[in-house]
Amino acid sequence: MLDKHMKYPKWQKPYLAALMEVKQGELSAKIAVAEAAVSQRARELTTHDWNIDEHLAVRDAAFSLHVLKSQPGPKNCGEKSKQ
Repeated sequence: MLDKHMKYPKWQKPYLAALMEVKQGELSAKIAVAEAAVSQRARELTTHDWNIDEHLAVRDAAFSLHVLKSQPGPKNCGEKSKQ
C-alpha cells in the first residue's frame, strides 16, 4: 500500500520499517537492514544514477538511522517502578 506513495521504495521500505518498529528486540535488526539498503543505494548513486533529490533523501535517511541507533532503549518498559 505504501509503495504507491514512496518515491524510492527500494530503500524507503526498510527505512520506514525501522523507523516504525516499536519492539526493542527487533529494532536493531531492522536498522541493520535499512542501513544496508540505504548504503547500497548511496553507492549506486555515486557511480551511475546521480539524482540530487534522492542523494539528499539517502543522506538524511542515513543520518536518521544513525540517530535512531544511538538512542538508548526504554528501561523497564511495562514494569511498575519500585518506590
